[in-house]
Amino acid sequence: MEEQERFLEILGEIKNIAALQNNTLSKEEINRYLSGMDFDSGKIEAVYKYLVAGGIKITGYEEASAIADASRPEDRALFNRKIYKQEVEKLGATDSKETNSIIKGFLMGDDTLRDRLVESKLAHVIKLASGYSRRGAVTDKTVSIDEIISEGNAGLLTGISVISGNRQQYIKEDGEPDYEAVHGIINMEIVNAMESFIDMETSGKDWENAMLAKANLLHEAAKYLTEENGNIPSKEELSEYTKIPVEEIKRIMGLSEDTKRVASSL
Repeated sequence: MEEQERFLEILGEIKNIAALQNNTLSKEEINRYLSGMDFDSGKIEAVYKYLVAGGIKITGYEEASAIADASRPEDRALFNRKIYKQEVEKLGATDSKETNSIIKGFLMGDDTLRDRLVESKLAHVIKLASGYSRRGAVTDKTVSIDEIISEGNAGLLTGISVISGNRQQYIKEDGEPDYEAVHGIINMEIVNAMESFIDMETSGKDWENAMLAKANLLHEAAKYLTEENGNIPSKEELSEYTKIPVEEIKRIMGLSEDTKRVASSL
């Protein structure tokens, strides 16, 4: 865990340094910053690709630099997802027989198979996330497929933890694993994590939009009443005119710069 935290700190430092250098770094600079980590060439390559997907140009890394020149964020997101899929594929595809073998060993107490079980399901998470491509929350850019994949991976880990907490429940009377139940629990937790995330982000956006709409209404109402009556309206007058409760008006005024200016005169 400490090594992971240190790695994240180093990545943050690298990105900060890149920002001071017009989002440009050399391979040599990056390698120097990573010199304290026990990284092989494959992991360093993954770091290059991660930085490039974030819009950083790496001199000496021609293929990545060309992609980094893409100006559209959606192009970088697509590249990032493509790289992730490639990394998942490198783990090696597992057929149903091999996956069931992993599940059986895990249920029998072999915790060393936990990571392999996670890896065997990563491609499934991507497949499920791709099914949300036409969802309104995705098309209107409230959430991205990358975010849904990330939440799905969290759900995957939750599902495996649920199974790990009571392994005997997933072993039938004949001593064989209940593979259908295991796959079902994992799938349910993945989908639940994705759906919960989308619902949360969507409701958050709806709330923000509602607050903005009411703030605009209050601003326009204040202007109208000021012109109509010759004096700046009170909160109570705004409430009577807009039908927005006084307490809610106070909250909205705390969120809107426009209505803050109105409030300062009330």
